[in-house]
Amino acid sequence: MSALEHDLKNCLADYHAVNVRYRHLAFSSKDVSELENTKLALKNVLPDYTVWDGFYPDEKSPPTNCSRSDFIYQTFNSHTQGLIIFQPDYWMRHWSIQDKQAFWSALSTRHGGHNVVVVFAENHEFHSQNNHYLLPHALPNTTLNYWVSSKIPFTR
Repeated sequence: MSALEHDLKNCLADYHAVNVRYRHLAFSSKDVSELENTKLALKNVLPDYTVWDGFYPDEKSPPTNCSRSDFIYQTFNSHTQGLIIFQPDYWMRHWSIQDKQAFWSALSTRHGGHNVVVVFAENHEFHSQNNHYLLPHALPNTTLNYWVSSKIPFTR
């Protein structure tokens, strides 16, 4: 776990830096256990961040039936140090593909405010929604990809 935390810290240092305009990140894997390890490691590395967990939603997270616009508003305008969204499909499962695309587009283009980190299961559906908003990069020594805005140059 400490190796994963180290790799995550390095990635976050690069993309959550003050001089980076588009700082929101996503981490994905096809390996469910890797996703769970990533969530735990991120909680350790970013202890002040609020966590919305699709497997264990609580009073801090939006209701399952919230609209795309309300979810995006809460994601980027909540008054937190930062936000980790684990398994966003929990909220997006009833949305149209256009609404899902709007979320990924917002993650790619919003700047300012608090940092948002999304952890999700990579699949064909995500690739059809992404529309080149986010570009993937392999996180060394893991099965994880990290996704950054297509608006910024690759810095690692």
